[in-house]
Amino acid sequence: MRALDLTLRALGQGNLNAAIDLRARMNQEMNGSDPDSEYPGWRLRFENFFASRIGAGSAAMYIAEMGGAAVGLACVYVLSNHRTEIFLRPVAYITSVYVVPEKRRQGLATALTQACIDWAVARGIDIVRLRASEMGRPLYAGMGFTPSNELEMLPKRTS
Repeated sequence: MRALDLTLRALGQGNLNAAIDLRARMNQEMNGSDPDSEYPGWRLRFENFFASRIGAGSAAMYIAEMGGAAVGLACVYVLSNHRTEIFLRPVAYITSVYVVPEKRRQGLATALTQACIDWAVARGIDIVRLRASEMGRPLYAGMGFTPSNELEMLPKRTS
């Protein structure tokens, strides 16, 4: 994609550094914490998770660049769970959609998310899921995502 000096491209399994840096920046912005301090080794785990799946054809990672600088990220991968294996309904999960603050409101998140959706559709995926921040919820709703009936909890640990 090219518009306003924008390039949108899929990353290969061997060049994920810009994506990892953007994901770290996203975490810092969302949680106010340095993921390198909070989750030691997360960069390698993130890289291994996506590199292995990209190599197997079950994931993709898209980066948006403007003026040669990485300014946006989105990742998608095929889920494997009881529903996908028992009911044979392939599901993709979009994650890590992020645009640096100074480049927001220019359509980058929409373009990145659409690239992930297109990747999933090209692979016969029936359902595309994602987890939305409050900021991202209107964008995703405008693209056709709807709330699901899933619930989540963070169980209290007794150690």
